[in-house]
Amino acid sequence: MSASTTPSELAKERWRTAGRFADVLEAQVKARRSPIAARVVSWLNFCRVCQDLEEQMLLAEAPSAEDKQLHRALLSSAIASGEGLLLENPSPESLEALRLTTEGIAAKLESLRITFIQWHTELNAQRQMAILKEAFGGEV
Repeated sequence: MSASTTPSELAKERWRTAGRFADVLEAQVKARRSPIAARVVSWLNFCRVCQDLEEQMLLAEAPSAEDKQLHRALLSSAIASGEGLLLENPSPESLEALRLTTEGIAAKLESLRITFIQWHTELNAQRQMAILKEAFGGEV
């Protein structure tokens, strides 16, 4: 690191690198010439990149708009890639070596959707009350 490199520049470079890595993984997920198990592993690694970025954002004092935008884009891509894998309806045998099922892929997709909602949607008062009521029962 040079003396003129600011923390902001370092953060931007880190995010650019993560974005490039995610692009490579996404391309591997979509490469139909590869066995489904290899593509699922690439997708799970893509999901891990998203999770690592979330952890970076949690540790930051205040994530920038660029950080949030990249995270939103990567999560959206990971969700779309996972949906594509499920649309292919992999056979149980093709996922056996991974000790994974299509239900496991669907569960990971649901986790990604929940993460997206937590990070990138506004929670209005009515929805907040419904969630609290569901979580704690009765009137809140």
